[in-house]
Amino acid sequence: MQYAKELKRLFKHPSKYPMFRITKLRYIFLHILLLSFILILPNTVQYIQITQNLSTLVDNEVDEIPKFKIDNNKMILSSNKTIKLNDTQSIVFTESPQFNMKDNHLVVFKPDHIEISNYNDYTEISYGSLSTVVTDQDDLIRFIDTINDSKYFYLSMIVLFLLFIQFISLSLKISILSLAGHLFSILIRKKSRYMTWFKMMTFVITLPTLVLLLGIVASNTLLMFVSWCIIIIGILVMAFYLPNGKKHANVKL
Repeated sequence: MQYAKELKRLFKHPSKYPMFRITKLRYIFLHILLLSFILILPNTVQYIQITQNLSTLVDNEVDEIPKFKIDNNKMILSSNKTIKLNDTQSIVFTESPQFNMKDNHLVVFKPDHIEISNYNDYTEISYGSLSTVVTDQDDLIRFIDTINDSKYFYLSMIVLFLLFIQFISLSLKISILSLAGHLFSILIRKKSRYMTWFKMMTFVITLPTLVLLLGIVASNTLLMFVSWCIIIIGILVMAFYLPNGKKHANVKL
């Protein structure tokens, strides 16, 4: 397969990288798509776990949801409650606005908003955005049942949305880095074309992307910094191996 040959070139000497200029665009976009999928893997795994735990909540623990009502986009709770879904994860209903979400909390219902775990972070949802479907305990139970009935459809929609956003973001990142490399090559008088840089950068950014993924999984900002260092070194190395540009002849008067 031609795509496999393009990948093999990535592991050869950097002097071969300028040959990426003959790579067809469909392989370029395929590689960006694969890198985008790699970057969304942590969130995808997290949403799969949420889907599985949602089924657990519906099947076993839905009656444990405490009584509450939503008034003026705020939750008025009858009592604090922690619902354990398994040995590690739980759903929390709390009257404290200062309650801090922990790694083992899947969803936290606070007085002002809902916090949903989102891999080393959380997504905040206001009660106002759910006011038409959830106003009390019974509404929430029905809402959870409805979501659970089509959980894999919603999961696929979320993953596709994440993939689309990551694809656009990564393409923009490669475009900006390619422009920087192209301008640097011109500055040092190398033969350079923007599309050559775009194609080279799409493949050369593979290693930094894997390092970035490791940094995200390990919550290590140092690895994220290392990822950018590798990108900068890669740009310098690629520029060095580009052919020299035409030299201007000296005109003697």
